[in-house]
Amino acid sequence: MLKLPLESSIAIEGVCSEEEILVESYRVLSLPKFERKVDYTTDLRSIDPVELAKNSHWYLRNPLWTKILKVQERIINSAREFLYKESFTELLPLVVSPVTDPGLRGARKVKAYIYGVEHEVSSSIIMYKQATAAVFGKVFFVARNVREEPPENILSGRHLVEFTQIDLEVAHASLNNVIDLGERIVYYICEKIKSDEELLSGVNDDLECFKPPYPRVTYDDALSIVNKLGFNIKWGVELTSEAETALAKHFNSPVWITEFPSISRGFYYLQNPRDSRYNVDFNLVMPGVCGEVIDGGLREYSYEKLVDRIKLHNEPPEKYEWFLDLARHGGIPPSAGLGLGVERLTMYITGVRHIALAAAFPKLPGLTKTP
Repeated sequence: MLKLPLESSIAIEGVCSEEEILVESYRVLSLPKFERKVDYTTDLRSIDPVELAKNSHWYLRNPLWTKILKVQERIINSAREFLYKESFTELLPLVVSPVTDPGLRGARKVKAYIYGVEHEVSSSIIMYKQATAAVFGKVFFVARNVREEPPENILSGRHLVEFTQIDLEVAHASLNNVIDLGERIVYYICEKIKSDEELLSGVNDDLECFKPPYPRVTYDDALSIVNKLGFNIKWGVELTSEAETALAKHFNSPVWITEFPSISRGFYYLQNPRDSRYNVDFNLVMPGVCGEVIDGGLREYSYEKLVDRIKLHNEPPEKYEWFLDLARHGGIPPSAGLGLGVERLTMYITGVRHIALAAAFPKLPGLTKTP
């Protein structure tokens, strides 16, 4: 058997049929000229994620990482397949905007300058989803987002500075509509990938796909559960990564958390008409270490309420002029939507314990000068 290094080139002469090539002769055209900088044949799961991130351009040659990224490709393709069947229109995402999502939960936006004017690198396309749902009814984007996460978030194993969301929005949808849509898309993707044994072989042979519906708990109930499990999380604060993991383990299934406190989220969520301290929103938390994979809810569309909410978040309304211009003249309909984290779902489906392995060139919190 011919044994050559990865990335060698050979010329083959022989007879080719539909199923095989009968080799009569071959010659080596070239061997890889690079010097191996890292041992990329080792088990990637045992390597420090910082080491992976700094040398991802070499470690990508590892067969395990290659397989993980092929799974990720299938995740995106399966999501598209599902949404096309549901009559969604796909639009291209924006990279820079006059202003993007302010509800970043501790992260900071990244600035860019175009013709000397300050813009923001997309951290979310929430407002663009609302605007386009008015035209198309059902829209989705496969959107790249950039957020300068606090450096300590590298310890969570589930945060990236640059990440991908399958962002969708449905005009005139209810909370139940989008929750149902969210759990059906997760189940569809999971089942689609699990059916391909060769794709998952050696990556995650024990993938469990949970059939919907999934249990739902309010934020207050979730807080009560995790605090009884030994956590000490104050009202109004997001659940920690460890608390989310414990909550999903408590239910032994994916679990929806609904009605988060208004103070903890962006201005664009609709407040609960029964109690304005809470939003009409949700997260989906998966079992294992990946945590939250979906974030979404009902959107505020009233011009007056949007202005009030923007001010409550200590933001100047004039920054959001184009969006408020639409709302002022009835161009923002009632809608609901969600964002599905591609790298987080990749973690769950492949079983990896750190998100560094769920991106080709991972940008981890606090790290610079990575590929």
